Amino acid sequence: MSRNQKKCQAHGQLEILSEVDFVVVGGGSAGCLLANRLSEDPKNRVALIEAGSYDLRPSIHIPAGFIHLMTNASVNWMFSTCPQEGLGNRVINMPRGRVLGGTSAINGMLYVRGQAEDFDDWEKAGNTGWSFADVLPYFKRSVQSQLEAYEPDPAYQGQSGEMHVSPPRTTYNVLDRFISSAAHLGYERNPDYNGARQNGFAYFQLNQRQGLRHSSYRAFIAPVRNRSNLLVFSKTAVKNLCFAKDERTVTGVIVCHNSKRKIVKARREVILSAGAFGSPQLLELAGIGQENRLKSLGITPRINLPAVGENLTDHFLTRLTFELTSADSLNTLLRGFGFVREVAKFLLKRRGALTMPAGIVGGFVASKLASDNRPDIQFHVAHASFADPAKRIFDKFPALSVGPCQLRPHSRGSSHIVSSNSTIAPEIDPRYLSEEIDRFILLEGLKIARDIMAADPIKPIVKKEARPGKDILEDEELLDFARQTGNTVYHPVSTCRMGPADQAGHVVTPDLKVRGINRLRVADASIMPTIVSGNTHACTMMIAEKASHLILEKQH
Repeated sequence: MSRNQKKCQAHGQLEILSEVDFVVVGGGSAGCLLANRLSEDPKNRVALIEAGSYDLRPSIHIPAGFIHLMTNASVNWMFSTCPQEGLGNRVINMPRGRVLGGTSAINGMLYVRGQAEDFDDWEKAGNTGWSFADVLPYFKRSVQSQLEAYEPDPAYQGQSGEMHVSPPRTTYNVLDRFISSAAHLGYERNPDYNGARQNGFAYFQLNQRQGLRHSSYRAFIAPVRNRSNLLVFSKTAVKNLCFAKDERTVTGVIVCHNSKRKIVKARREVILSAGAFGSPQLLELAGIGQENRLKSLGITPRINLPAVGENLTDHFLTRLTFELTSADSLNTLLRGFGFVREVAKFLLKRRGALTMPAGIVGGFVASKLASDNRPDIQFHVAHASFADPAKRIFDKFPALSVGPCQLRPHSRGSSHIVSSNSTIAPEIDPRYLSEEIDRFILLEGLKIARDIMAADPIKPIVKKEARPGKDILEDEELLDFARQTGNTVYHPVSTCRMGPADQAGHVVTPDLKVRGINRLRVADASIMPTIVSGNTHACTMMIAEKASHLILEKQH
């Protein structure tokens, strides 16, 4: 039995920090929404526990500040992968938010739901209640659409939710030209890619409110902090789960609060919303996982669930960089006096370069292998480029970067603890590009990007392809470039995969309950049976919204 488990067994010796009905572990995209919904009924006492602090840094709220947050250990867990064989043994940084708001406080702010087929496939795999028709109301409930200029179909838009979804407050000629070039090649314009069809190119829809980042904390917790039944514990790390004498019923969590170990008791349920790395880590620390792996770390297995930490899936992107003849680029707009001008524009009008997200224009395209013209390639386009991506230093020349990724990669990896010590990061192994189909579709995406950049609307302002360069033509050369320079899109999912109760190989059932354990659920990106076709923040909020319904439906 691990040290943590022994302390949990003897939890009567630890001070009780609080006793509530529901404990939500993780104050991120899912946890903040879930804590809001569970505490709407004043009869429910809810504790939201977050290892990070409050979102006081200005760089969190200024959209362009994400550039610095991705490498800031004060708000970021600073995880990294093990050496990736498919990338020439490179180690890839895997930032995750360590702050109230979680990764929604440091991410690129892009709101992408995915495709209806994603969720219909979930249901076909046995996850009853997770079809697109089932989950659309949960998507709509959490958001407040500010997309009137796009004339969106109201059947797909939420109007009364807390999370604002807005268009960019500034557009740029070079990006307009890129969208026109895509249209010139037959790829449609589609500003409402979260509507009936995803296909096409447009400016991304953003989780911003009046030019500022709108994180899950700002949307769902900050407005209701005065609820007497909602307790928010920041700078409080969950160390392990506590169980009743039957060893199968969760009764609370052990936390480190003000440098002391304490107990937060849960009268009804504990819900893990700690993300694709944090949730499986806590399960394994509690003895829930592959038994031989746990035994090797000195942890007594409680439930043999080999799928815990397995099936890790992530989007992998490679950027092409094009040098421009036009100065219409963030590389130049944010240099020298231009930076002063952009700061003034932001302070006075909440517009300009400082409101820009990670990707500004997006596109969804079907490859040659796609069926029914269903997009399997996503493009992230920005009129910017980095000379040093690790340090987020812009190139000195004006540029535009185009990054394709495969929307539904086949490569699978894992995330597992390497110690019974909860402060030691898990070993993360996404196994990028380990499947041939992933390599093929990525190559096709790179070729489509080049075709768009050679089309008439944008061609006059393209000076040259700076990276990888016009001489890199063969597939193996392009693939080698991808291996050397490609990166995560920061969308890890599926490490606590959901599946039907009568099938093995899953961690949670369709009601999000951990198999074989009472009063414990997981509600975050880790439960996705397969990755969605797009950025994962929107889907993670939907999961939390549906989770609140599943938890509360028996109460009413």
